[in-house]
Amino acid sequence: MVYLLDLSGVYCEPVEPHLIRLLAEASGESPFYLSQAFYELLPRLKEEGPGVLEALFPGASALYPKAFRRRARPFPEPFLLVSDLPPPEGLRAFYHPEKLRALALALEAIGASPEEALYLDDNPLWVERARALVRAELFLPYGVSGQGCLG
Repeated sequence: MVYLLDLSGVYCEPVEPHLIRLLAEASGESPFYLSQAFYELLPRLKEEGPGVLEALFPGASALYPKAFRRRARPFPEPFLLVSDLPPPEGLRAFYHPEKLRALALALEAIGASPEEALYLDDNPLWVERARALVRAELFLPYGVSGQGCLG
């Protein structure tokens, strides 16, 4: 069994809220304003990478890697990361701006059949969509009602 973990939300705490908070602290802008601007930039961020954050303010792209906070928990082995956000330097993930394409790339690269892999995501919508490609389960982190799929 190979475990495919969503990078943002499973392997790392959700990236977007951390990034918006870092941008707000660095710029002095309100999180509400930055969140609106950030989500308008999100499609470009997925396609082009963190350099597009410079449109919010100079130096914003340097904050991008700091938003990836790894969860302090053991994960089943072996596992690979899948992401629709470009991973920061030093973190390897099967990346594509379309998450299902990233998942398909991972399966293809490791030569695993859908029955040999399990995809974990914290978003129920992506779990449902991923089930068209592979077995997929909802990841519930600690602190959320229930134990989650990894106990």
